[in-house]
Amino acid sequence: LVIVQPGLVYGPGDPSAIGAAFRQYLEGKLPMLPVGAEYCWAHVDDIAHAHVLAMEEGRSGEAYIIAGPRHSLIEAMELAERLTGVKAPRLRGSPGLLRLLSNVMGLVERVVPVPEDLSSEYLRVSAGVTYLGSNAKARQGLGYEPRSLEVGLAETLDFERKR
Repeated sequence: LVIVQPGLVYGPGDPSAIGAAFRQYLEGKLPMLPVGAEYCWAHVDDIAHAHVLAMEEGRSGEAYIIAGPRHSLIEAMELAERLTGVKAPRLRGSPGLLRLLSNVMGLVERVVPVPEDLSSEYLRVSAGVTYLGSNAKARQGLGYEPRSLEVGLAETLDFERKR
């Protein structure tokens, strides 16, 4: 058994919350960015390739973090702005503010349905969350070479804009 542990996975057509956030950004509908949210960004194609590398080169009993480069969500959106010319949200939400909003929305959603990206759970898990790890072992042991966020995000945003 060889274990692979991806970072935050993104890419063209991404159905996850991060994909939805980039689509909202492109439409000018993303109201704010959480301060402190930081991830190791892994393009979906790099993750798929890393799985193959792990099957071919991985050592039995070992675990490999197949994450990409480390960037905050704010940095990623600023990069998206440079790539597309679409303004990134200027409003920043502190972890404390997001937790407070999460509590308020927990009460609101008992009475009326709310969009997923305004739900108590979504706000709570956005409050300064980090998802970080070192891919050094995968680079050395598997030959894993993830693309930069700039390269992967350019492809992703181009796809989403055409869609």
